[in-house]
Amino acid sequence: MPRIRKGSYVKFHYELRDDKGELIESTFGGEPMDYVHGEEQIIEGLEQFLDGEEPGFEGRVTIPPEKAYGEYRNDLVVYAGPENFDDSVELREGEVVETTDPDGNPVQFRITRIEEDRVYLDGNHPLAGKTLEFKVEVVDVE
Repeated sequence: MPRIRKGSYVKFHYELRDDKGELIESTFGGEPMDYVHGEEQIIEGLEQFLDGEEPGFEGRVTIPPEKAYGEYRNDLVVYAGPENFDDSVELREGEVVETTDPDGNPVQFRITRIEEDRVYLDGNHPLAGKTLEFKVEVVDVE
């Protein structure tokens, strides 16, 4: 049976919970996720956990922030005036807005708070700073 190694095309089911056990996402009962192993398409800790496994493998793993979406960074929380947004952008807490960094790369921010003259934006991934619990089942390896 083929084992997961760099360049493998992998299909797997996963259940993702936070460190309090709250379900965040699950593919069980739906379509499995697919990715190319070693191409940084999934978080580092999960890729390391799956390395060398084969179809039928089932397991659980706890992944710390540094091997997932990184530590929460306060320097990625900024604010702007409402006048800095295009009229087509709906300014609502929880909305995600996209802009470009100085190099022209797209950057997403989540609106976390709106005051009269300030819109607070958080550039951290929603799961940054969180320890994640995964339950996985490898479906296919090519």
